[in-house]
Amino acid sequence: MRRFARPPKRKSPRIEIIPMVDVMFLLLVFYVLSSLALSQHKGIEVQLPSAQSGQASAAPQQVIITVNSKGEVYLMERPVAVEQLGVQLQELCQQRPGGMEAVQKEGVILNADQSSQMRQTVSVMDQMRQVGVYNFAISTQDGARP
Repeated sequence: MRRFARPPKRKSPRIEIIPMVDVMFLLLVFYVLSSLALSQHKGIEVQLPSAQSGQASAAPQQVIITVNSKGEVYLMERPVAVEQLGVQLQELCQQRPGGMEAVQKEGVILNADQSSQMRQTVSVMDQMRQVGVYNFAISTQDGARP
């Protein structure tokens, strides 16, 4: 009878993969978080005026126009002549989802250095109004007035 009986099956060794996946996921999370902590935002350096009544704005896709202390104007970190700001703003809006209507609805953030000349800032606001952007916010720092 033993001749026709099946031999007992050997149990093959199993490799437990779940702990290895857990360790790899933990390493991935650690790498992503540490790389985010090391990155620095490279924006245009401006000294914003301070105001007590400022409100936080957290729209990362919003259009940002910056006027530095030298009077130079930047549209989304690209230098622009004030006379060309309206045209450049329209071109930028055509590339964004929703076009000019979305930018008019969301508004534009204006970062004007506290030592910049008022006429330069007013010229920027005039250029925005000429292309139909009336909704804009002027950035300030938190804190007491100087």
